[in-house]
Amino acid sequence: MNETAIGLKHEELKRAFDRSFQEAPVERDHELAHLLVVRIGTARFALRVSDLAGLARAQSVMAVPAADSTLLGLAGLKGRLVAVYSLAAMIGSAALTTEPERWFVLCRAEDRIALAFTTAEGTMMVPSSELCPVSPGAPPHATDAIGTGGSQLWLLNVSSIAAAIVQSTERAG
Repeated sequence: MNETAIGLKHEELKRAFDRSFQEAPVERDHELAHLLVVRIGTARFALRVSDLAGLARAQSVMAVPAADSTLLGLAGLKGRLVAVYSLAAMIGSAALTTEPERWFVLCRAEDRIALAFTTAEGTMMVPSSELCPVSPGAPPHATDAIGTGGSQLWLLNVSSIAAAIVQSTERAG
């Protein structure tokens, strides 16, 4: 860059900086919820990204004898052993799919617990004001609904699911 170009760039940056103080500040009238959209069979659900410690493609799961039908087994994930539970079974929707669970999410609240599901479809940002309280017929651990009709997603509380798993293992042990 020559000196003339540098001088012009400097003036442009200075004007932009000065202009930023003249413009009204942008106020956000809502918070955004960052969600991971997952699929179990044909049903779609959402999980708060802030409740997750990680997302990974499913690893080999070693089945273990257990009275808990929601426990799929143990897997090595991120250098440690985690208990893998079926997300579909945890929300009472095991009949939704016969497809293999290809994805895991690690629970932030209980990082030794992974939830398995069919497909990770992507993430979305939703204004918190667009989250609606659950209605009758919502699956267990659903806290909110996003959208309506056929495009409605249930927002599942991963921390609540992890707490239910811990509570059931404490009762059993």
